[in-house]
Amino acid sequence: MKRHDTAEVFLGKLGVGGSHPVSVEAMGRTHPSRYRDTLDEIRLAQEAGCEIFRLAIPDEESLEGLKKITAESPLPLVADIHFAPQLALSAAGSGVGAVRVNPGTMGERAQYRELVLRLADYGCVLRLGANAASLPKAFQKMKPSQALVCCIAEWLEEPLKLSFHNIILSAKSSSIEVNEEASRNLSHSFPYPIHIGLTEAGEGTDGIIQSTLGIGMLLREGIGNTIRVSLTSSSPVLETQVGVGILNALGLRRRGFQIISCPTCARKKGDVVLLVCELKKRLGKLKQTVPLTVAVMGCEVNGPGEAREADVGLAFGRERAVIFSRGVVVETVPHREGMEALLESIITFTPPAGKQLQHNS
Repeated sequence: MKRHDTAEVFLGKLGVGGSHPVSVEAMGRTHPSRYRDTLDEIRLAQEAGCEIFRLAIPDEESLEGLKKITAESPLPLVADIHFAPQLALSAAGSGVGAVRVNPGTMGERAQYRELVLRLADYGCVLRLGANAASLPKAFQKMKPSQALVCCIAEWLEEPLKLSFHNIILSAKSSSIEVNEEASRNLSHSFPYPIHIGLTEAGEGTDGIIQSTLGIGMLLREGIGNTIRVSLTSSSPVLETQVGVGILNALGLRRRGFQIISCPTCARKKGDVVLLVCELKKRLGKLKQTVPLTVAVMGCEVNGPGEAREADVGLAFGRERAVIFSRGVVVETVPHREGMEALLESIITFTPPAGKQLQHNS
């Protein structure tokens, strides 16, 4: 699908906007003063597919932790700061890739100008993000989507006066409609990369559905250069997995294993649910160098026919399971040997480029 053209910025070595692929961002749950715990979160998120990690910096103690985290983090960091411009100024020199500020909580314009100058000195990105729930008073009586864009436009004036263009924009709401309108207008109005996501999307299935719709519709229009799935959860891993899944489903990125499986019915000849659950655990021990689609089907109706596009797959028969690759049967085995046969086919599968899967070291 065609992407909207934007300027290119870099968070460390990671390119955002321009011709770079859409990146997945996640947010830490631990206080940065617990920097070892925070680094553990970052590494777990990275393993799940995260490429940018955002940290709330609420106080001086968290700022001290941030300096230690940036020294060891495998991912570029975004320091998220509200109500404390001085913390933003300090964070700009800590080694983070970006500082996120909200016009509704930034404070004095003079401090904002000082921040922009500091960001320029350190080659740091300004993440200018307006939220519908925390707009400055001057914009609160406007239509929400319009207010978000007008607020961003006003707060862009200072960086532009200073010829500062190392910028990523976002305009977020918990409303899918407001979110979509604001992000679309941002994309049409300014040349900078856009970060998209719903705020306060919720927990579990509700949050996943809301975020998938809100993010997916914008991505289908070619809008969005970084995404974050905001879920009520104790870890950034799930929101990362959902974000990666959204990009995979839209064909914007192909990373990790994509498992397609039938919903099961009275025709099933084997335990699809159990096999898929076990398969996910086993695949977690493999490091993948190329995208791979794996199918698990409960009967001959769904597989390999309906799953003929899968790179590797298994379909249960009455007494034996069929192992297939791109619609061609390569082996039949007893049900009890199906899992191992499928894993062996995954490990030894050779895509056209000649790359293979490797175990994690």
